[in-house]
Amino acid sequence: MAKAYLKIKVEMGRERSLRDALLKFDEIRSAELTTGNQDIIAVIESNSYENILQAVNDRFRTLKGVKSTVTDLVLE
Repeated sequence: MAKAYLKIKVEMGRERSLRDALLKFDEIRSAELTTGNQDIIAVIESNSYENILQAVNDRFRTLKGVKSTVTDLVLE
């Protein structure tokens, strides 16, 4: 099982709605509002890192309100 942390910066005022939208995807295990360099941290799991990266690029980054993302793949 492949796993990653997705750190997301969002447009002001869209934090909760974007978190709720993320939680509807099967690959998203959790999504929480945070402080710091990102507004949301999400945990993604899939059967391969390729599937995770494809989901991030094709679906998560295109959600309305996403300004930028950083994907940290978990190695162990």
